[in-house]
Amino acid sequence: MFPFSTSAISLITEIPKVITVDGKMRPTEPLLVNFLSNFLSTLLAVPDNPEEGVLYLIRGMLNVIQDYTWEHNSKVIVYTNVLSLLSAICQEEYLYHIDKVDANDAMYGSDSKFLTEVSKICTTLLEEILTRLQELGDTESLKRQSGLALELFNKIVAHGDLTKPSMFTLATNLWSLAQKHGYGDTKQMVRTLELVKRKGARKEDRIYLDLANKMSLQSRA
Repeated sequence: MFPFSTSAISLITEIPKVITVDGKMRPTEPLLVNFLSNFLSTLLAVPDNPEEGVLYLIRGMLNVIQDYTWEHNSKVIVYTNVLSLLSAICQEEYLYHIDKVDANDAMYGSDSKFLTEVSKICTTLLEEILTRLQELGDTESLKRQSGLALELFNKIVAHGDLTKPSMFTLATNLWSLAQKHGYGDTKQMVRTLELVKRKGARKEDRIYLDLANKMSLQSRA
């Protein structure tokens, strides 16, 4: 699996920007984003090569993604998906495995040094995403900014530790940003708020109810 994964990552830079489908030119970027989303799911089950170091494949893929020339906001979307993978990687036991292959949960468990390395990558990705959100505000691409802010908010709700004040504050700030200029999808915002309320229904998850209480819905009138 390791050689296959490294080959797949190295080939990303060779993907053409457009391909011909049914006689029409089509951009490959949406296909690449979809592929990477699926590929990240595969990487959860692929163990590190001890000779290459911790999270070598993920680091290598992030380097390729960083250097790839992206249109629109696809790189940020990929980064948010990587955050989901890194959250799964921190679990003591992964949801799925490749038969007869020990994944990183068997190799590292909850080793503090391993978790520290994961945290460092998460911090770097969050900084990149937040920088991009700022850039979108500076260039008045406010609708895209709103969509990406809500995307990151949903990732934090799904995978972040909201008991940490910094993470809780980031979530509330992203929620406000998603609505700030009136570009938030009202129906989607309402569904998201209801989801957070449901997550806070259990006594042990009251932090989500605290978050829901700060998630005001702005009027479009």
